[in-house]
Amino acid sequence: MLRLIFFALLTALLATSLSSVEYDGEKSIIFETKYDICIIPPQVKEATEKGIKVVDVKTAKKLYDQKANFFDAREKRHFQKEHIKGAYPVYFDVSKAEYIVIQLPKDKDEKVLFYCYGETCANSYEAALAVRKLGYTNVYWLLNGFGEWKENKFPTSSK
Repeated sequence: MLRLIFFALLTALLATSLSSVEYDGEKSIIFETKYDICIIPPQVKEATEKGIKVVDVKTAKKLYDQKANFFDAREKRHFQKEHIKGAYPVYFDVSKAEYIVIQLPKDKDEKVLFYCYGETCANSYEAALAVRKLGYTNVYWLLNGFGEWKENKFPTSSK
C-alpha cells in the first residue's frame, strides 16, 4: 500500500511542470500552477467606498491611450514574462507586509491604474488602496486583470 502511494505521488510530481526560479540570488525549484483564486477576494463595493474607481478592460484601454500610469501587482516572474506595455511592477515587502510602488508620479492627481490576475486577485486592490491612502485621487483598479487585457490583444511587453 505504501509503495502504491509513493508511486502515485511520484507520477503526479513528474506530470507537473517544474521550473527553476531565482529569488535574489537564491535558486529554488517550484511547481508551475495556474492562478485560480485569492484567499480573500476584494469586494467592488468596498473598493468604491474607499475611493478606488473600478474599471473594465475597455475603460482601462481608454486610460492607457490617455497615458495613465499602469502598475502590475502580479508575481515578479509573471511580470518579467509579460505585462501591459509600459506598466511598472509593484513589489510586496514581506518584512513590512506592505506593497511598494516605486515609480509613482509626483502629481497625486495623475491617473494610476493597478491590475493583477483578475477579479479574484487581491494584490492589485491592496496596492491601489495603499496608493489611495497616500493621497492619490485618480486611482483605478482593473477588475479582470491581465488575462482579459491580453485576450483583447491590447499592447503587452516582455522584459
